[in-house]
Amino acid sequence: MKWFAIVVLTSLFGGNAASADTGEPEDLILPADPRFNIFELSNSAGGGTFASPARTVVLSFVSKDSRYCRAARFASDYTFVLACRDERGWKIEASSSLAAGESTTTRMFGGGDTRQVADTIEALRAGPDFLDEFEVIEAAGKGWRDPLPFDEQSLNARQILERVGQVYRASKSYVDTGTVETVYKTQRGARTAETHFKTAYAAPSDFRFESSMGDFGSFKVGFIAWLDNNGVKTWSSLKNDPFTKVDSIQDALDGAAGISRDSSGMIPGLFFPGTKLGGDIIRLTSAERLEDARIDGLDCFQVQGFRWPNTGQPTTVWIDKESFLIRKVYEESKIKDGTTRTTWFYQPAINVPVKEDALRFADATLQ
Repeated sequence: MKWFAIVVLTSLFGGNAASADTGEPEDLILPADPRFNIFELSNSAGGGTFASPARTVVLSFVSKDSRYCRAARFASDYTFVLACRDERGWKIEASSSLAAGESTTTRMFGGGDTRQVADTIEALRAGPDFLDEFEVIEAAGKGWRDPLPFDEQSLNARQILERVGQVYRASKSYVDTGTVETVYKTQRGARTAETHFKTAYAAPSDFRFESSMGDFGSFKVGFIAWLDNNGVKTWSSLKNDPFTKVDSIQDALDGAAGISRDSSGMIPGLFFPGTKLGGDIIRLTSAERLEDARIDGLDCFQVQGFRWPNTGQPTTVWIDKESFLIRKVYEESKIKDGTTRTTWFYQPAINVPVKEDALRFADATLQ
């Protein structure tokens, strides 16, 4: 399959290479380097899909020593870099520069040092196939780590939560439906209230969240937050106005924290950093991994820590082992004359087609 790497490089870079250098271990592309984000982007090309702007990343693959590797073209300085991800950054395995004044669109290729770059790709990669677009998205969601099946038993709570954040942030789309069940226990007895919610998201800026809180019996409190290229709007059944324009999606989600029982920010905040409550579910303090469990027939990690350290009440999160999506969250809190026990139940799906109706700013659909 060596010829394939050479052909790919020929069609994309052209010209004869002036030099090729094998990077030493210290030859790293670190986060401060502008090239770092190019290699990290989830929408960069995989398997010849050329999804990145100006075809910056050409191909991605897994190396024989279980690293993700990517070949990138930097037209600004006529360089081509092959780098593989390790814990410190992207280690440059090979690079080449076109001679001054030499065209990058020339179809003549294959001589001398550039062939060494192609040879390096062939020497490193573990199999005949390059990553496709969906495999690139999955790899980015894992932070370009652990390309081969990992030992799940070795993951600690912090590593699990980091992976959760990576998966949500790298997603192209996400939908869920769910329920928040709140059990109030006081000296007068116990009662249960339910809040229903649903989310639809299509990266980078199409989003709709809806909730319906049922803490007051038959009286429901509805809320919708909606975002597209035209801005952010919200709707609440508590207001007479049909909708309200707000400055940011973060403000919209924060404003609904109470009437959605935190469901407005818990997952949506992972897509839109900056919400006061959003994202805190993956930043639990004193987090520890508990015994694994099954939720809805799925094997799940169970992690416990503190969203609200000052209360002394922990939060427990169940995370699907295969997808790293949150399936369930549980908290207890003290109230004036008793306690509340709150459970968030999620039915999520990621990187799936999102129906246009699911993103439309329409009337409330939850009862």
